[in-house]
Amino acid sequence: MTFVIRRAAVTTVAALALLIGASAVTMPRADATTKKTTHVAMAGGAVSYDAAQATAGAKAYGANCASCHGEKLEGGVGPALSGATLNTLAKNTKLTVGDMFTFMSQQMPLNAPASLPKAQYAAIMAYVLKFNGYPASSKALTYAGATDSTVVMRSK
Repeated sequence: MTFVIRRAAVTTVAALALLIGASAVTMPRADATTKKTTHVAMAGGAVSYDAAQATAGAKAYGANCASCHGEKLEGGVGPALSGATLNTLAKNTKLTVGDMFTFMSQQMPLNAPASLPKAQYAAIMAYVLKFNGYPASSKALTYAGATDSTVVMRSK
């Protein structure tokens, strides 16, 4: 099965693969015709999720992600999803919320890729955003909204 990741440069996906171990990842090919321009998020960014969704995402993260990425997104077997490591990756590759979300929803959890419901992936992304300092809003993050987001990731 081949996955096509919109907007994701091969270098972005390669960097993520190197962080979690290239042997564990099926590398998708970027489609040059569908790449979108990314932009840097301003104070909090133009991505929205609601507080209840982030709370649900924290529980789902604990059950599906924390064993590899750490209870506090600090990394472990898998890469850190916050802090200086995330900031360096995002700066060097212009990693967007959409890039991270697409990778997560197609390749994670590592032992059962793409196995969670779409709403659960969106909730986990909402938690990652909250943990990294993006403010909650009254509008929940949707699967499509997360996939299409061009906000560049950053950590507080």
